[in-house]
Amino acid sequence: MSYRPGPVSTFKRHREAFISNLNAQAEALRNDPRCAEDVAANLRELVHDVYSIRSASMVMAAEARGNAFVQAKPYGFYGHNVPRMCNDLVACLLHWADILVNTDGRRTDGIVAGAIEGVVASLGL
Repeated sequence: MSYRPGPVSTFKRHREAFISNLNAQAEALRNDPRCAEDVAANLRELVHDVYSIRSASMVMAAEARGNAFVQAKPYGFYGHNVPRMCNDLVACLLHWADILVNTDGRRTDGIVAGAIEGVVASLGL
């Protein structure tokens, strides 16, 4: 999908890339549970993507207030709610990475994959 330059397009692009990358981590865990350490490292790297979404959301809320995409949500959604949700996502990513690495011999790949799939479903595309 091609986007026009601007704050809304930037936000959408960052959001779609994050969701796609997050979904890929769940698929990797489902396909090969032995890649848990690699997925944990990738989840930690996705924290940067979440901060990009957070920044893009705040810029979009400030610069594109008249845009229909922004106006479709309640006032403050992109300026306050999305950044707060991003903070929660960062906590989840770090928690999942920790669970995958510190397993005490237990298989946690299915639990983390299910949690990731739930978040991806709630975020939607």
